Amino acid sequence: MRLPPRLFLAAALLLGLSVVWVRPGPTLLIGGDAGCYARVGRELAERELSQWLELTLAHEPFLEHPPLALWLNGLTVRWFGPSPAALVGLTRVYATLTLLVLAAAASRLVSRRGVAGLEGATLGGFTVLGALTLPGFLYESQVAMLEAPLALALAVGLWAIAGLLSGATPTPERSVLGAAALFAAALVAGFWVKGPPVLVLVGVLVVAVALRWVRPSVALAAAAAGLSLIVLSALAFDGLRESRGLGPFFSTYLSKQVLASVTEGRHHPDRNPFFYVGPTLSWYGPAVGALVLAGVALRFRSRLERLSVEAVVLGASLWLGVVVGFSLPVQKYQWYVHPGLVGASLLVGAVLALLPAKLERFIAAGCVLLALAWPLVRLVPWEARLSETQRQIAALQSAVGPARGDSIADCSTMDPWVSGHLFGFLWDATRDECATPAGWRFDGRTLSRP
Repeated sequence: MRLPPRLFLAAALLLGLSVVWVRPGPTLLIGGDAGCYARVGRELAERELSQWLELTLAHEPFLEHPPLALWLNGLTVRWFGPSPAALVGLTRVYATLTLLVLAAAASRLVSRRGVAGLEGATLGGFTVLGALTLPGFLYESQVAMLEAPLALALAVGLWAIAGLLSGATPTPERSVLGAAALFAAALVAGFWVKGPPVLVLVGVLVVAVALRWVRPSVALAAAAAGLSLIVLSALAFDGLRESRGLGPFFSTYLSKQVLASVTEGRHHPDRNPFFYVGPTLSWYGPAVGALVLAGVALRFRSRLERLSVEAVVLGASLWLGVVVGFSLPVQKYQWYVHPGLVGASLLVGAVLALLPAKLERFIAAGCVLLALAWPLVRLVPWEARLSETQRQIAALQSAVGPARGDSIADCSTMDPWVSGHLFGFLWDATRDECATPAGWRFDGRTLSRP
């Protein structure tokens, strides 16, 4: 007797929730830009909502990213205070929703296209497990930066594309229109989080059209609606800012941030494309292996009744679209491959689903047992696992004393960008060089009066 597919999916999700929400050690604002985005959120939270048209960093205009995720940071700080745990908790919410949407997208792919011997919920469960095998997902689920909300938008877009696929039975036009509207909404949300990388969804849709899985007219309508809404919402936002005496945001962002990245590259540029091999294997090793196995499986697909060709192709298209389409051309550093994690999860899930059905109950039982035992990771000594920078961040977050406007002499070994923005987020204090007379001194382990 086979395990009911929904129980398999529930077991995988239970493990996913445990892994995302229970972690050893302190909750830290790690990541080079985490303190920066947290600081923007704090400065928003301290102003009236009517003044949120202007984003500031260190009380200066901040034009490097669209405002949606930063507004959500501001709401989180307003409700829960300038707490690192609150902002990492928001990231965990994004990660949880991403797992749920990925499971829904995988289930819809099977229900729309049909796969002999494979239920939609089963592929959804394997897709969740696929995400949990990826170091990129495990890392981003704990880092309060912009990749997690962008990944959620991409997952919603993938779910919408699954709803646009032609099926074995006629699809009501109402369902197609709903999927097209959802695709447009995902494009807009992703753009308002981090700009152009969300356009990889259009590339995935083009692949589906080329393979005749989606009607060209439907794809064109969905993409045109999303792109039009992006342009109209950006123009409306800039117009509203100018009516309040502020300068335009999106035109400045596109010219000074996006165009500069495309033409010059920023943040550790490296002209050797092999520079990305190491980071990609490190963060997405299982997906690389799954891509090879999927290529072999497609060769023998007539013999593999549990193979979802659509999951393999769409997942690989989204993942590789992010890596090749956005990371390599603008020479971004390794973490810019992370938004592709939703496609990599679907790809790995499609390969895992090739395991014999009789193993599903054992896999599900293992997921439940591991989820129940997972809280024991809190008993594992975590100090030795932290890098020196993480140790200093932990010490800084546990410190008390400074007040708004205080200066702190930074004698730590942290990058000044990281420590400066953490000072600003935690206390709205300013960073000074170690030798500068200041009200406080941080030596990397303690914060004290000089």
